[in-house]
Amino acid sequence: IRPNYLKIDGSLIKNLNKDKNSYEMVKSIVEFSKALNIKTIAEYVHSEEVFNLALELEVDEFQGFYLAEPS
Repeated sequence: IRPNYLKIDGSLIKNLNKDKNSYEMVKSIVEFSKALNIKTIAEYVHSEEVFNLALELEVDEFQGFYLAEPS
């Protein structure tokens, strides 16, 4: 299997700013994905702080209420 992207579950992203374990897991997922040239998508980006942390970790794309409400 050669995926084009890997979605990082909201259960990890929503606590990115509060839980060191979530932060380290997301960091590892992004590093793994980059090594294999797979784009990453963060779900549940609900605040500016979470968005900025995901951006620092070099997540490629984002989904969540911080960016836009579902339509």
